[in-house]
Formats: sequence, structure tokens, C-alpha cells
Amino acid sequence: LYIIGIRLFSLFNIKAKKAIEGRADWESQLKNIINSDDRWIWMHCSSLGEFEQGRPVFDALKKKFPNHKLALSFFSPSGYEIRKNYEMADVVFYLPFDTPRNAKKFSQILQPEYWILVKYDYWYNHLREQHKAGTKIIVISAIFRENQIYFKSAGSWMIKNLRKYIEHFFVQDEESKNRLEQVEIKSVTVAGDTRFDRVKSLAETVEKLEWVEKFKGQKKLVVVGSSWKKDEQLWMNYLQKHPTSDFKLIIVPHEIKDADIRQLRSSFTKKILLYSEMRSETNLIAYDIIIVDAIGFLSKIYASADLAYVGGGFNTSGVHNTLEPAVFGIPVIIGPHFEKFNEVKMLISNDIVYSIATYQEFQEIVDLLLFNEEKSRKIANTSRTFFEQQLPATEIILDYIS
Repeated sequence: LYIIGIRLFSLFNIKAKKAIEGRADWESQLKNIINSDDRWIWMHCSSLGEFEQGRPVFDALKKKFPNHKLALSFFSPSGYEIRKNYEMADVVFYLPFDTPRNAKKFSQILQPEYWILVKYDYWYNHLREQHKAGTKIIVISAIFRENQIYFKSAGSWMIKNLRKYIEHFFVQDEESKNRLEQVEIKSVTVAGDTRFDRVKSLAETVEKLEWVEKFKGQKKLVVVGSSWKKDEQLWMNYLQKHPTSDFKLIIVPHEIKDADIRQLRSSFTKKILLYSEMRSETNLIAYDIIIVDAIGFLSKIYASADLAYVGGGFNTSGVHNTLEPAVFGIPVIIGPHFEKFNEVKMLISNDIVYSIATYQEFQEIVDLLLFNEEKSRKIANTSRTFFEQQLPATEIILDYIS
């Protein structure tokens, strides 16, 4: 039913179309790439966010086991399309749809020593066939909450299969471990969140972008990352009421669509430049706002920021990546929906991230965080201590695999 539904949806949705086209003739394509005589380790990610979470482990595996080949799969086009040429992987592909036939044929093509699932994405037929083939299956950076279906009567069959097919769970916190132990899953280690390893590594190696520094000049810089329309509307209202504010603004929308970019540009009365219009001779300091109509370097932009606003918090799916800006020691503002994200709760409890639900709250917190130097210094110190205290999740996971 799902496959039928997504095929119909693909007639008018580009992501669904890519999901179908990307899986076309998957069997022969993988047979041409994968040599069964090689030793394989396979990581699967639902989407781009899970890849960034699993990336520290993936990269460490490449260094730790140079005689193995690494396979990387995605379920969603938003992950595959951006990382299909990832240089650390020997093969990148869409996970075949989870039918019994697909799973059986796929397990005959790829028989890895380890299959690493990042956070979730438990596909029954693939789990069963890989388990039958002798693959050791582990889950990393998993998090379990009381309201998830696994812990309700309707999800008891899912727990039974997770217990049967998965060798070990590496979870983010003690609560997740306790939840699993309550349903008789005992092979659990609290390792923390691998994203902390990823963002700490980025912060240590990132080089600030020259164009961002030129644009910023001597003013404060606010970066609005992964923004949706409701997030952008807050800043439109703020700039209307703060015409002389001494800061620059960079907006990086979550989705890059020409019509949306044009509409966003026309919504501001300030002097605006698109990233795609930037030239070597452009006098960047003359502009108030830059809209980045490109992808791939948001974390480098955050490195120059004095304040970050992370979008998605007004959507029911929840806020986007808050760790990327927070690791640079800057305050972060988000919308009200963050319940599913354990790391956001941790950052909020440490006064690094601030959640707002109304424009009045937004205006007050921006004024406080952007122009209070003492508050900024305190957040920077708190952030540094917070990230230093996180568990070395990647190291714990690699020790287990070794």
C-alpha cells in the first residue's frame, strides 16, 4: 500500500518521484558495484539528519578498519541526493523498499559483517533477512520515550522483533535504557549522542567564510538557519520595529525554491543580496541581509554568528539542528516544538537554547541575547563546559565493534 501510495504521489511531488526513480533497477546496479568477496560494514540512515548523526561513526570506521568497505544507504531523497557522492563511502544507495522479495535479494547481494542503524528506521523484512544471513545489527544514538508506539499494546510485535534481530542498542540516555529493559531488551549501552562528536569536530576544524566576515564587518551577526515562513515572519516583524538595529542578518531557508526566495526577498525593506548574486567585486558591507539560496555550508556560517535562530520549531515535526550553532558558544533561539529532541531539552536546561512561542517573547529574548555582552559571555562559558562533559559516543561504539 505504501509503495502504491508513493508511486501515485510521485506524479506531482518531486521528492516522491526521486524516491521511485532512485530505486529503479536497484538490484542490477548494486550487483555491478558490490563484490561479495569484500568485507563490508553497512550504515543505514533514514535521512540527512540521521546521516549527520551517524557520520562521526562512519568516518571513524573508515580509519579503524581500512580493509573493510563501507556501504551507506538512505530511505529519503533528502539524504541520498545530498550525500550520494560521499567520498568516505564505497557505495551509496537507496534502501530497497521493504518487501520480502526485495529484502531477500538484497541480503544475497550485500552480506555485511555489521549493519548499523542510526537512531531508528526498523524495516522488518530487511532486519529478518540480514539476521538470517548472520549480520550483526546494532543501533546507535537511539532514544526511546514513553509515548512511542513500541511501548503500547499495538507495538508489542515490534518490540518482539527488535529483541530478536538487533544485537545491541547504543542509546542517548538512561531513560531510553530503562524503557528497553522494561520490555526485556537487555543489550543496551548508554553512549550519548554521536552528534556531539560531530559538532565538536566541526567546531575544532571549521574555517570561517571570508564573505561572511566581510559582510559582518564590525556589527553583530544573526544567522537564521533552516528557516520556514513562520520563522522568517518573526524577523520581518522585528526589523520593521527595529530599523536602526546594529546587526546584520543571514537567512538560510530550509528549502531552496525560486518562488519562495523571491517572495522572501520582497518581504524585507532592507538592502538584500542573494548568495547566488555575490561576486568578487560585490561590496558586501553595504548590505543588511544576505539570503543564502544554496546548501551545504550552514555550519561554517554559524561560526561567525553572535546569535542563531534555528527554524522548524513552529512545525509539528519539530526544530532543526540546534547543536551546530550551539557548539560555537552562541545563544540559540527556537520555536515551541522541541519535545522529540533530547539534546534540545539539555541545551535549554543549560540556558544555551531559548524557546519562544509568541512574537512578544521573541522580541524580548532577541533584545536580551543580542545586546547583553555579560549574558553572551556567560552562555559561551556554559556552552564550552556543556560540550566538554558529553560522553565520547563514537569511541564507545567503535570499542564495541572492535
